[in-house]
Amino acid sequence: MSGSIDLTEWDCASDVTVPLNGEWSFYWSRLLTPADLAEGAITPQAYMNVPGHWNGQRIGDVTLPINGYATYRLQAHLSCSEGTLALKTSNIRASNRIFVNGDEIGHSGSPAADPSAIIHRNTPYAGYFQLQGNNDLDILVQVASFKSFNSGMVQTITLGRQDVIAHLGEYNVLLDGVVSSGFLFIGLYFFVLYFQRNNSKELIYFAFVSFCGGIYQMTHSERLLMKLLPSLDVMPQLWIENLSALGVLFFFSRFTYYLLPGVFSRKALRVLEIILAACALLVIFTKATYYAPYIYSILPMSAFVMGLNGYYMYKASLKRRPGAVYLTLSAISCFIMMFTSALNTLWQLDGHFFLPIAQPILVISQALYMSLQFTNDYNQVRRLTDKLSAADKLKDEFLANTSHEFKSPLNGIINISQSLIEGARGPLGREQSEDLQLVRDIGRRLTILVNDILDYSRMKHRDLVLHIAPVDLSAVVGAVIGLYGYAIKSKPLLLDNRIPPAAFFVMADENRLYQIIRNLIDNAVKYTERGSVSVTARITAGQVKITVSDTGRGIPPDRLESVFMSYEQAAETDTQLSGGVGLGLFIARQLAELQGGTIVAVSSIGSGTQMILTLPAAPVPAEAVPPVEIEEAPEPEKFYAMEGHGPVNILIVDDDYSNLRTLLNVLSLDGYKVTAVGSGEEALQRIEEQSYDLCILDIMMPGMSGYDLCRQIRERYTLPELPVLLVTAGSSREGMAFGFDAGANDFLQKPYDMSELRTRVRTLVALKQAMGQVVQKELAFLQAQIKPHFLFNTLNTILSLSHTDHAKSRTVLQNFSAYLRYSFDFRGEAELSEVRRELTLIKAYVDIELARFGSELRVEYDIDPEAGACRMPPLMLQPIVENAIHHGVMRREEGGTVRISVNLREGRLQVNVQDNGVGFPAKNMAVSDARGANVGLENIQKRLKHLYNETLIIESSSAKGTSVTFSIPALL
Repeated sequence: MSGSIDLTEWDCASDVTVPLNGEWSFYWSRLLTPADLAEGAITPQAYMNVPGHWNGQRIGDVTLPINGYATYRLQAHLSCSEGTLALKTSNIRASNRIFVNGDEIGHSGSPAADPSAIIHRNTPYAGYFQLQGNNDLDILVQVASFKSFNSGMVQTITLGRQDVIAHLGEYNVLLDGVVSSGFLFIGLYFFVLYFQRNNSKELIYFAFVSFCGGIYQMTHSERLLMKLLPSLDVMPQLWIENLSALGVLFFFSRFTYYLLPGVFSRKALRVLEIILAACALLVIFTKATYYAPYIYSILPMSAFVMGLNGYYMYKASLKRRPGAVYLTLSAISCFIMMFTSALNTLWQLDGHFFLPIAQPILVISQALYMSLQFTNDYNQVRRLTDKLSAADKLKDEFLANTSHEFKSPLNGIINISQSLIEGARGPLGREQSEDLQLVRDIGRRLTILVNDILDYSRMKHRDLVLHIAPVDLSAVVGAVIGLYGYAIKSKPLLLDNRIPPAAFFVMADENRLYQIIRNLIDNAVKYTERGSVSVTARITAGQVKITVSDTGRGIPPDRLESVFMSYEQAAETDTQLSGGVGLGLFIARQLAELQGGTIVAVSSIGSGTQMILTLPAAPVPAEAVPPVEIEEAPEPEKFYAMEGHGPVNILIVDDDYSNLRTLLNVLSLDGYKVTAVGSGEEALQRIEEQSYDLCILDIMMPGMSGYDLCRQIRERYTLPELPVLLVTAGSSREGMAFGFDAGANDFLQKPYDMSELRTRVRTLVALKQAMGQVVQKELAFLQAQIKPHFLFNTLNTILSLSHTDHAKSRTVLQNFSAYLRYSFDFRGEAELSEVRRELTLIKAYVDIELARFGSELRVEYDIDPEAGACRMPPLMLQPIVENAIHHGVMRREEGGTVRISVNLREGRLQVNVQDNGVGFPAKNMAVSDARGANVGLENIQKRLKHLYNETLIIESSSAKGTSVTFSIPALL
């Protein structure tokens, strides 16, 4: 109060930070320096509340304006006079410089009395200073602002220990960086996704929302944008901040509009767009960015826009749309964003007072909603595809079966017509003969169509056989044109074979080449009302190019490829005009490709069509190949924590409450202590807090799956240390292999039999208990073993001393006797031993080693007297001391010192053995890889993990020594 604060109750060495809130001495229109204060006491003009702004405050009869400059001063009295402390700023508008005890510790921008000289910056920073024997602080803060809607120390300045403040700053930067980069990466993902699905406008707007959200986050809190671009002036920073905020509102409204068609009012969207566009123009062309009326009008407008979007999302969720839960989450996130934004601005709270969870939840929920839509669309397309495939298969089977049935009647029509033409029933008149020939030729065309359908079926089933040989192209084309002689009698159409006889030969199946040419000419004849259809050929680079040209109506350029698809024709009315079904060109191209060739179309509306068939050229034989004969009759997040009772501790993880309840009831009947939770995150927290004998995990859980949770468990526990039983609804071998790779011990398939569940649980619990017994057996082995070399060296030392120092030899012999007595004293595998008893064993062992090594070995003790009555597992300390002596200090030529510390701290027994021996590289910090690792150290590690879920902490470096520490609960 009144410019001073008493902080004597604050522990300077604690991790607690102190907000320097309250009344600071205030000097208006003065930028005081420590030199000014040194000249004599300066009376403050007023006392100003921090956090707060000076605009609108009164000093006497004067009301302070927004623009100006001033100095804040606070004197603090501490309980400490040594150490390094720090100050952390949040929001001092719009430039500042801080002095502590006469020294400048930091600045943002450059405050000045002249508006043209000031450099506006408002970037949070931390300043560090040393107390240097003084427990009084004199803090001066110079502030100047000519470009802000309010001015002064509008948010808290925090005092704390140097490393605590540094950690706070790093945490804030990390938090802002994670949120900002998350927005930008999600925006990039949906930006790319839009171009893959360019008919979904909501994707591009959602990408822009994410981009703007990421940029906006970078202009707040720790202001990462200013840290990345330190030379950026405050005005561009304000433009970016305001335009990105308006961009979020604009693009989010458009995103909601296209995401929920028929729900978001188009008129409401237009009104919002006009308002937001006007705000953007004000930002760009006026000084609205630092005018209070604009800033304070933005708040209700933002609240209204986000509230309106949230309302429409909630309205859509009430219609039970797929993904309604995501829409509900989005609506809730919108309202949370409105609430926190208003509080941060109106109450001048620190930027990280509220964790920025609403924005990520909003983005993620919308991403999941769109993902669900895409999934539903994909599933719908897949279902339709399956139906179409089934229908297509039925169609092919129907056409193939029908074609087979047509062949016999058509053959009969053709043969009877031919027999009548030849006079089987007497001579015919000319007109009668022509009519019968027309019937015969129509029958032949229908037979060709039937064969096309059968060929189409064979090609789909890949059972078409080809016989490739040199074929005379002119003969085949002539045969086809001869076939169509009668078909064009009613048309003013000329069929012209321009290929000279025996001039061009191709490598092809003769019958299939005939079929290709026939289909090409048939297509030309059908779509050419008058003019000509001609066939030409030329050789190019070992390929024969056969061109079938017509003077018909042509094909639109965008349909040139589609006409080669099955059951496709150039126009919707083509079927009525030609009577075809759209198989000819498809079969022709397929047959050409099977023979190493291609078919392409060149055409435009009104200029006719050219079908260009390319086939491998064949050498011209000595004699012309006979022409082809035409045959007469030619295809949750909710979790539950429930406790049972029993000696064995089991953790169940499932997002379904009914499954949790069922497992809890069944396992509790067997006397197990059961904890049931509903998410992987909660399970990891429980595992961190206490030890379990078995984990039962459901695989299919939202967020963290059973596989992911199992992998994280295996990062800390081995298979026997914490067995895992995976529960799955699937039974595929791939899924089981994946689970075992993740670290599962066993699988249980849903729906499961209760007796099978109980049997598997008993087996895995027995595995865990066997692991504990193995650890205890190792301890028994460790107690029982007396290393031969230690026994030999000790006896040799006693024998040597008996000749020179009888008293010392008796002392060593007594210590050796005590060591053996304690080593052979078996009290039970699980019994705890008093610390004083363990220390007696240590001292006996150390005295023996001191007698051996003399002045080369020095041992120091730091034993808390109250720790002697505590209990700890036996033989936890001696192996560590032995390791320090033999593998640490005695590896040095000059020997060294071993320090043994046993202390009580905050209800825990802390044990530390430190030596200044040879040490080992930091890369070998694992117990199994540490220097001199043996069954003793590994057994201590296992027992710490098994009994207390703790581990040995080993710190070492080469030539500097080693420190081994463990901490366990202090038990009396």
